[in-house]
Amino acid sequence: MGKSSRVQHEGIVKSISTQTLEVSIISHSACSGCHAKSACGIADMKEKVITAQRPREELRPGDKVIVYASVNNAFYSVLLAYIMPSILIIATIFFLEKSGSSELYAAISSLILLAGYFIILYFCRNKIARKINFTVEKIANY
Repeated sequence: MGKSSRVQHEGIVKSISTQTLEVSIISHSACSGCHAKSACGIADMKEKVITAQRPREELRPGDKVIVYASVNNAFYSVLLAYIMPSILIIATIFFLEKSGSSELYAAISSLILLAGYFIILYFCRNKIARKINFTVEKIANY
């Protein structure tokens, strides 16, 4: 896989098991690097823990690594987390409005349907996790 067809983040190894390892990455919002972020209040930095396949090379907790995901994995994640829920909400409101239901009923129904969608995603998380794979490489100059 070429470097242009991968999404990458730098992270730190948190823990290691026999087949997987957990890597902590810092997710930055687009404006977190701005010089005025302390005055703005919009800047957002979150720590996320990613479970990845353990590579063949020797790693220890605290090692700096780069976590890779293919662009297809990234698109699949965006599809499940953002695109499908948006389509679900818009379609539900559209069809209930066209059928003569009130706006309040359409909005509440779409939110209930959305909650059901995310509950289904939660119960299918192991199946989804098998499709989304992360690979890890140790940073050479560390």
